[in-house]
Amino acid sequence: MKQPHKKRIQVAVSILSEATKKLDELDRSKLVDYLRRTYEKTGLSPIRGKALPPDIYDKELTTLYVIGKYGLGLLDDYPAMFSKIFYIEERLEEALNLLLQGKVDEARERIKSVSPSGVIDGNMIARLLRIPLTKLVLGFMSEDDFTRILHVVFKAFPEEEKTVRSYVRFFIGFKLAEAIYRGEIRSREYKEALKRALAIRVGFPKTTPGDDYVKAIAEAVFNIPEEELSKVLRIPAKQEGPGGVGEQEPGEDIAPD
Repeated sequence: MKQPHKKRIQVAVSILSEATKKLDELDRSKLVDYLRRTYEKTGLSPIRGKALPPDIYDKELTTLYVIGKYGLGLLDDYPAMFSKIFYIEERLEEALNLLLQGKVDEARERIKSVSPSGVIDGNMIARLLRIPLTKLVLGFMSEDDFTRILHVVFKAFPEEEKTVRSYVRFFIGFKLAEAIYRGEIRSREYKEALKRALAIRVGFPKTTPGDDYVKAIAEAVFNIPEEELSKVLRIPAKQEGPGGVGEQEPGEDIAPD
């Protein structure tokens, strides 16, 4: 069976290995730059939806954090690396644990402490959810635990309902793209059935991505060619517009930036 995240894990291990040798020289911004250059060299894309925000590689440090902490056990041997470089991810994971204990006010303070604006906005909630999503994708968290976190965050931050639903769409879109990559989806009918099953399993039955969103993830993250995607996704033909050839306007799906 295809292993969709094998290369991502191998690259992360390589980057972390180099980081442990150069801790005195590194800070967060330098590691972000090294991550970006390494991804570009190896043809990897950050875990993302449709959008490619300017801070996407800073957010992708979550992958290194998760693999370093849960895969390699580096926190015990290199605690300074985590406090110096992965301090955002550490604070956000602390916030998640507090939320799971019902300590919402304390969790809010943790999030604010690493928010550039000092407030909790959609961007910070998206960063918060990126940690359990990455743990799930890389095999360090069960779907049940991820689902529980989604609902805890949904309840704790009702003002960010749109952001949480956006992340639900992203999760479902990502899992569909992953299943296409593995060869598990062979028809549009099965794709639709799996999409609805995933939405029901996570408790957001009406929050599902459109095919254009799934296509964007499949192409960006899994490098699946359009010819293969067209067998299971409804891909509209490119249309001629007044300014030349254009594509269909994106739907209502929102990328978890």
